[in-house]
Amino acid sequence: MTKAAHRFVDHWLVDPVAKRAGVATLDVEGSQITAVTWRDGEAAAGATWEAGANPGAGDPVRMILPALIDLHAHARQPGASGSEDVESFARAAAHGGYGSACLMPNTEPAADSVEILDAMVRPHSGAALSMRLLPIAAATVGRRGEQVAPLAALVAAGAVACSDDGAPITDPRLFAEVLAAAATAGIPLIEHSEDPVQSADGEAADGAVALRLGLRPWPARAEHEAVARNITILREVAARIPRARLHLTHLSTAASLQHVRVAQASGLQVTCDVTPHHLALSDAWLMGEQRWSWLPGDDAISPSAAAFNTNLRVCPPLRAAVDGAACRAALRDGTACAIATDHAPHSRERKEVEFGRAANGIAGIETSLSVALAAQAAGELSLATLVAALTTGPAALLEGKLPAPTLSAGAPASLVVVDRLATWVPARANLLGRSINTPLLGVALPGVVRLTLHAGATAYSG
Repeated sequence: MTKAAHRFVDHWLVDPVAKRAGVATLDVEGSQITAVTWRDGEAAAGATWEAGANPGAGDPVRMILPALIDLHAHARQPGASGSEDVESFARAAAHGGYGSACLMPNTEPAADSVEILDAMVRPHSGAALSMRLLPIAAATVGRRGEQVAPLAALVAAGAVACSDDGAPITDPRLFAEVLAAAATAGIPLIEHSEDPVQSADGEAADGAVALRLGLRPWPARAEHEAVARNITILREVAARIPRARLHLTHLSTAASLQHVRVAQASGLQVTCDVTPHHLALSDAWLMGEQRWSWLPGDDAISPSAAAFNTNLRVCPPLRAAVDGAACRAALRDGTACAIATDHAPHSRERKEVEFGRAANGIAGIETSLSVALAAQAAGELSLATLVAALTTGPAALLEGKLPAPTLSAGAPASLVVVDRLATWVPARANLLGRSINTPLLGVALPGVVRLTLHAGATAYSG
């Protein structure tokens, strides 16, 4: 990676820490931002942020944001490097505008030891990575849900949270023990909320689409009843240990988000995130209807030749448009603190099979910013909301584990330059991850990343 001086003249800047947005000139020298000059003054930039930070028709096409932060990603190292490893992941992340990412412990073996935690983030080549990787430790030994993992030692080795992601902790007693141990270690528990008994063998969200396609239903209550149970346990633990924190990841139903909203209003330390695919895609895509979930469509449409795309098989499953609307509303009102990609790369051998046998997961870190910008262009999310959900929201959950994602003078020069009006079409030829299991192949997306800097070094240029 090389570092050089940069001067970005009259770009549209969005700084979610300073809460300013507008036309500005930004200077970078070495690893730091050295100066920011707001064309219309800082007061006007503050007013523009409060109004949503959205540029107007005559404003600059080039936009600068702090480098994005992903709360939930899988780099598949160790154990499945044929699908991804940290170096291919870092290339893909930089292409998507990301400068930091939290890596989930669904490794082989699970990240329940200091040695595995270190192996999660170490490049095979020994080369320096173009981003910051933050490991998340397994919450229980082997992610088996039987015994609390040695969280104190794992936090000392660099873990920023704990989770058994993909393997919900179903034993209430153990769930409470993990919450208490995580609180003592100073980290949140990140929980995949699912009742595996109710969701067993589920292939698609319960509803008309699953019925018409003959796919086994994955009921919404399998998620929102688990969410309600987990919040109840948190409330009991917090009565004894006020610093206990619970983060519910990739929520996908309106009912789940409402449970969180009510709990937050009562003062409970519970947060959540939503994924780009749940806020923008509906289960209509399984029928082959490729439209954003905020657009009207024909509910009686017949399956097309594009139906049963296994790149749409994900857990939790894509749901009805009303749930996508609830995800966007949760971002707007602050119930959801982050857009987390749940980047889940899989090899072609695991995806190019019958729909019900395909591995769950979407490789989304290269397309997530574009999906969010599509929602912004449609008036579904303000630029201020989506930038905060991709930067300051994740940073707040990590409580000081990262430099503040700001564009202020003196801050690290970690930023992304985006051509907000340009479009691109994801394809095997232009995606940088090792696996490209995205349902957005061939779909025109807004917002082209032109440059990603990590502490002044060029992580991506295109």
